[in-house]
Amino acid sequence: RENDRFRGPRQVMDVIRQSQADVVMMQETYGSGELIARGLDFHFQPRGTNVSLHSRYPIEEDLSVGEPFNCVGALVRLPSGRRVAVYSLWLPYGEDIWIPATRSASSLEAMLAACQPSAEVLERLLDQIHQRLAGPQYTDVPVVIGGDFNSMSHLDYTEGAREHYGRPVRWATSRLMTGQGYRDAFREMHPQVNRAQDRTWSPRFPEQEQDRIDFIY
Repeated sequence: RENDRFRGPRQVMDVIRQSQADVVMMQETYGSGELIARGLDFHFQPRGTNVSLHSRYPIEEDLSVGEPFNCVGALVRLPSGRRVAVYSLWLPYGEDIWIPATRSASSLEAMLAACQPSAEVLERLLDQIHQRLAGPQYTDVPVVIGGDFNSMSHLDYTEGAREHYGRPVRWATSRLMTGQGYRDAFREMHPQVNRAQDRTWSPRFPEQEQDRIDFIY
């Protein structure tokens, strides 16, 4: 990257093309979003420096709520004419509990506290999203929320997955989402927990704790 500042964005474009994704909820965009959107010929909805949306289909309306660093939202019109509200989130965390050996030295209370900031910001954003979409024009509009939640999921840390995670944990952030009727898209498609295959943080740092902290609901 030091010798070629376009290398990273090109790699991102390659991944998106290979995935054949129609809508991308991006975090940690940091100035590369417009370049990526142009390269893909996608519609682009930025907000601040962190979060952004890229869509193969037209973006009709800005639905953003909360702080620009944490949330961007847009109304996307699909080829069928149906509209969908899409949100890209980045949520904070309190302590880095992915550093090697951190988990074995942490109590359950400390682990939950480390991810509590994620739940607190998410709770506010969900309230704001629901208020933003309260009008009659959004009655039949489905909502997709994705992003970097910086917290694990209670759907992964289950009693049946002790061999993967050691103990069940009722992570507050994921429980907020499912408690309000949102469905974890990955877990719906892949109900069998497999820590190595499910991880989103991070194959780049295999020495760290491997977890699924990025979600689409």
